[in-house]
Amino acid sequence: MPKDGAMSEGGAGQVPRLADEIVVLDAFTLEDVDVHLAGEDDEHARRFGWYPEHSTEATVRAAFAGWVEGWRGGGPARAFAVRKRNSGDLVGGCEIRTGEGRAAEVSYWTFPQYRRRGYASHALVLLSDFAFRQLGVDRIEAQVEPDNEASRRVVESVGFIEERTITEADHTVSGDPRDMILYSLTR
Repeated sequence: MPKDGAMSEGGAGQVPRLADEIVVLDAFTLEDVDVHLAGEDDEHARRFGWYPEHSTEATVRAAFAGWVEGWRGGGPARAFAVRKRNSGDLVGGCEIRTGEGRAAEVSYWTFPQYRRRGYASHALVLLSDFAFRQLGVDRIEAQVEPDNEASRRVVESVGFIEERTITEADHTVSGDPRDMILYSLTR
């Protein structure tokens, strides 16, 4: 097992293994489908914009396949499973999406029974470090709902700085019309 904060390099197109003393970030597997489905809740569905609908086995399998393809093809999105280091239990996931220039956007989720235990902040530290070191980004953005105090605490604990509120009028692409707070972290 890599030492704390270590990264195990996979071959081209493989998901690297990132670890610290609390979490491991690695690839989602088909064995994770049922756990992923069981871990979703209304907050999860709202955060990712599909509430009141919820995932199905087919949509989770399709998402996992898309994440695998993102790694294989070197696409802009790269997702990691977030696991407890001591047991390997799946506790959530995180994703980094590179954009224009040297910027990226991050999202993360933790299943309800694992929230408020530090897993999200540890995952976000590892993911941010990976983005800066391996993807060459200089700026990472996170969008958080104004009333989601837990997520605000997570990004702030990692060092993200609140920049501004993105209002419904600021959304130029179809998608999430909710107001969001934009946070950023720079190299």
